[in-house]
Amino acid sequence: MSPITSEQGYEVVWPSGRSAATALRANGSVPDLSGKTVGYVWDYLFRGDEMFTAVSELIRSRYQDVTFLGPEVFGNIHGADAEERDSLEKLPARLREYGVDVAVVAVGA
Repeated sequence: MSPITSEQGYEVVWPSGRSAATALRANGSVPDLSGKTVGYVWDYLFRGDEMFTAVSELIRSRYQDVTFLGPEVFGNIHGADAEERDSLEKLPARLREYGVDVAVVAVGA
């Protein structure tokens, strides 16, 4: 069998190429969740509803007076359609509006 040759060229992308992302400074951790508001943000994939229940139980066992806001407050952030893209765009304002101190973001596989 003869080798296949072609005059057509292909652009090569190197996986260790130059990064286009800018570095972000992380916020400090919240040492005590007592009296805080936790917002659950989800893309409605995988098993976020189960995870949020487990996380809530763990937090409640350790801290007093924690308020939880479910993902229905923030909308679906998957981003596949116009409504989801709108939810993602409005997310920062909604987090501020509801006084969220800590967000748990679940993105399904």
